[in-house]
Amino acid sequence: MGEDNEADAAKRAASEARAAAWARKMADRIPTGWIITGAGAVLLGATAAFGGLEPASEPVPKELEAGEHFVGSDLDIAVLGAEVGGEVRGAGVVPDEGEETLIVTLEVTNLFEEPRIALAPHTLSAVRIDGVEIVRSDAKRIDDGSVLSYLQPDVRTRVRLAWTIDEDAVSPGDEIRIILPDSTRYEGSFVTRGSYWADIQTGAYVTVPVDAVPADEEVVEP
Repeated sequence: MGEDNEADAAKRAASEARAAAWARKMADRIPTGWIITGAGAVLLGATAAFGGLEPASEPVPKELEAGEHFVGSDLDIAVLGAEVGGEVRGAGVVPDEGEETLIVTLEVTNLFEEPRIALAPHTLSAVRIDGVEIVRSDAKRIDDGSVLSYLQPDVRTRVRLAWTIDEDAVSPGDEIRIILPDSTRYEGSFVTRGSYWADIQTGAYVTVPVDAVPADEEVVEP
């Protein structure tokens, strides 16, 4: 009886040895990349079993005051002040009945190496007012009153950004939160060529008080 047990044990040992040798032989034939990929799949599966991958936290927009600089979307922007009134001489926008003009003064520097359209979706058109709908907009240089078509590289420019809004939206003495943009710059290499900005989001809020437009700057109806 003991001899039978010993024979069975010897057979099992020999069978296990053959199986181990076959496994090692097969493992030697598997590319290392497959092993890494397989291990990654196992890791992801285990992560999913415990609740999945944690999403990346969204950046919180900065809260700034007048005069503070914000760098985003390859622009350096400081909001200097805001005024509201009727039709403003030289603003570039004319309010319709039931509207008024809101003027925001900015200091802007294009940090990119090439000129950029001033009122593009990723530049000054992305500057908005929190909770206030904008009807029309225009941008002028303060130093000479000319239309601001492009932001030149590394040129600090004082800008008067004018909007028409509903006449009940903002009054002198109010505070407004101005939204400054942030975005990601991409370099096109296949279908799209050149540089472009996308994923536009709020980079900062700037809270400023609103003054009345000086009377001598308003257009008075005869």
